[in-house]
Amino acid sequence: MLMTMTGCEAPLDLKGVEKVSERPVKRFDQFLSAAKNDRASVVVSSAGAVLVTSDEGKQWTRHDLTGVPNLIEVVSCPDGSFAALDTMRRVWVSADDGNTWNANELETPESMTTLSCDPGNRLWAGGSFTTLMSSTDKGETWETTSFDQDAMFTALQFVDHQFGVAVGEFGTVAITENGGESWEIGPSISNEFYPQAALFLDRDNGYVVGLNGKILRTSNGGESWVYEDTPTDAPLYGLARQGMELFVVGEGGVMLHRKDGRWEGVNHDKPVGSYLRTALPVNGQELLIAGGAGALFLVSTRN
Repeated sequence: MLMTMTGCEAPLDLKGVEKVSERPVKRFDQFLSAAKNDRASVVVSSAGAVLVTSDEGKQWTRHDLTGVPNLIEVVSCPDGSFAALDTMRRVWVSADDGNTWNANELETPESMTTLSCDPGNRLWAGGSFTTLMSSTDKGETWETTSFDQDAMFTALQFVDHQFGVAVGEFGTVAITENGGESWEIGPSISNEFYPQAALFLDRDNGYVVGLNGKILRTSNGGESWVYEDTPTDAPLYGLARQGMELFVVGEGGVMLHRKDGRWEGVNHDKPVGSYLRTALPVNGQELLIAGGAGALFLVSTRN
């Protein structure tokens, strides 16, 4: 006997799935860099996304860029524009607080790994074979220089209109004292140190961080470096300055604070499934922290 059953199957409820898909932060996001201007903060993801907040991280808007570029660094310029670097030798520029982006090619065979903007709004990119590139027209055209050394620049910063520093593989340090018109290779960082990030506070004082919880400091503009004790062996990836305070983030959710000349661990009580990559001061009391597995949160810097 054939029996027909009807009216027993409940309708499929996709509301929960729809709510998850509408969230600006995804679990697959690997956030690698953050920057801000006077109106907005942006965070970039290796999944081709730019997240924008205009209220210091309380609410976010997600922009998925065409082609899903692997965005590895974002910077802000004094004129308020943003620029982001991807792994396919492109620089994406936004003139409207991170809401729309236009890409320009970097005409080089080298892998470009770091991006900066100097006080004159000139973009700078650094990468393999000690290559430095600069653009005065928001990435439409570029000038290139290289030291012809088999080393990769990993961090690039201009402290003022004249003084800039690039650091990289094998402890390489390059300095300019004339606004990038010429660069010179200086003494190497101790033990061919591989810096994951660098931050100069002024022409003399700077820091680099790397694997195994290592932090080095210079007080003479990169002429020499000394190790500083840290309470961790975890790889360190990002440096941030909040007023006169320094902070570092790294693997496994580690966060350090330099206080009274010593590095101490910070218990931020945030669940981190992977690494923390970047820290960005968003006001006088908090840091915006971002990293792997969709980690994106605020941490108070008040004692």
